[in-house]
Amino acid sequence: MKVTARPAVLTVLAALIIVALGLPALGAEDEEGATTETTLASVSDPAPAVVVTPEVKVEPLADWTYRYLIPTSLVLGAVVILLTSIRYFTAVVRKRYRIVE
Repeated sequence: MKVTARPAVLTVLAALIIVALGLPALGAEDEEGATTETTLASVSDPAPAVVVTPEVKVEPLADWTYRYLIPTSLVLGAVVILLTSIRYFTAVVRKRYRIVE
């Protein structure tokens, strides 16, 4: 009886967690009729005292880690995997089959 009770307890626990996480969404009130009033700026505003020109954004160069360190570590990881598979082949697979004369 103990063996079959565990899946049932886990199922009930999972259902309770799902319901507990869904309660805030069910309790939220949906106010369809509630709208906010829009405030419009007046058309006859005085001219600004100082005209500010928009700045041109210059994209910064990528950090050296993105340019050099990450590609180098990816290539180094690929080389390590390749050398490990070659070493495994020479150490294990080659010794597995021997020619008996």
